[in-house]
Amino acid sequence: MNTNTFDDIRSYRDDEIPAAMNRIAENKNLPYIAAAIFSGKSLEDVKRHLRQVSTVKEFQETVMWPAYEWITKTSTKNVYASGYELLQNGKGYLFTGNHRDIVLDAMLLQYVLYIHGLDTCEITFGSNLMMNQLIVDIGKANKMFKVERSSNIREFTQNSQHLSEYMRTKISGGTSVWIAQRNGRTKDGIDKTDHGLITMFSMSGDRNDMINNLSELNITPVATSYEFEPCDLLKTREIFMRNRDGSYEKKPFEDLDSILTGIKQQKGNINIRICNPVTQKDLEPYTGLDKREIINQVAKIIDERIYLNYKLFPNNYIASDMLNKTYKWVDRYTIKEKEIFAERVRYIVDKLCLELGKSTEPELRKILLGIYANPVENCYSLQK
Repeated sequence: MNTNTFDDIRSYRDDEIPAAMNRIAENKNLPYIAAAIFSGKSLEDVKRHLRQVSTVKEFQETVMWPAYEWITKTSTKNVYASGYELLQNGKGYLFTGNHRDIVLDAMLLQYVLYIHGLDTCEITFGSNLMMNQLIVDIGKANKMFKVERSSNIREFTQNSQHLSEYMRTKISGGTSVWIAQRNGRTKDGIDKTDHGLITMFSMSGDRNDMINNLSELNITPVATSYEFEPCDLLKTREIFMRNRDGSYEKKPFEDLDSILTGIKQQKGNINIRICNPVTQKDLEPYTGLDKREIINQVAKIIDERIYLNYKLFPNNYIASDMLNKTYKWVDRYTIKEKEIFAERVRYIVDKLCLELGKSTEPELRKILLGIYANPVENCYSLQK
């Protein structure tokens, strides 16, 4: 691959790591990161260690994996993973995952790949998240590549073409890539693949042979399920305000607040399921259909595989019963589990009511319960 073609978006090469490590070592915010991830080590020891890191692999093994272990130790019970046995080392996959947390969804997948002896994947990195050089250096050293955000139609089309070419080049060369199934996180618990995303995938291939075009990308859905939804309070607030005002404008550094909240918030158990890749055989029945319909069918396959591979926790069933005022799923949870979840709902709604007013309580409660209940509806809608 001619890396110069993609210098504006690509992740760091090994020869760029030493300079990035020096910048990180001298960054004024390093003490806060070091205190959390490298507890027990002096700041000078951490700086010395960073300056000795010389490759992407070494950065992941000695910085990112300790960060992962710190996050999971302090804010989760267990992380369960499956489906990695479906993958072949040296083969590139286009992991297309549901997106619940800005950082953790892809980070968890990377670690799962690593501990099972598979090459880690590259990760999309929205330009809106590149708030400062520290975040850029950590992200690009961790195999993250930039996705340009633009409201200009011409720029958006050009950026999409460029991104599609980069991902296809990586995948054809045996490097896997992770991208969310839609632009931004799912806020309401309804994971739905953006058809425009599949269109973007196809832009770099033969548009006259959409079956081969899309199947050669090895599109692999990934279902990530959290017992306690990351940023559930913040998501409830955003949905409420969007419904009330017709739109929602983020405040400065709101994404950073969501990143930190997602990392620190207690998430309980997490389940990651790598689903069967979308193969040529899966797509052959759609041969002869127009491009739009083939894209629709690929999006449908991704959605169905994610829905069927959810891990539905007691909280999901409890929320469904509370929302619908039923006892349909009462055999899926205990009285104690319901009490704990109901108390969490009360806490979040009461806290939001202090800002938004007591009259908003019914709507806030409905939105919050929906975040947890919608995965149940999605999953069982395929089994009717």
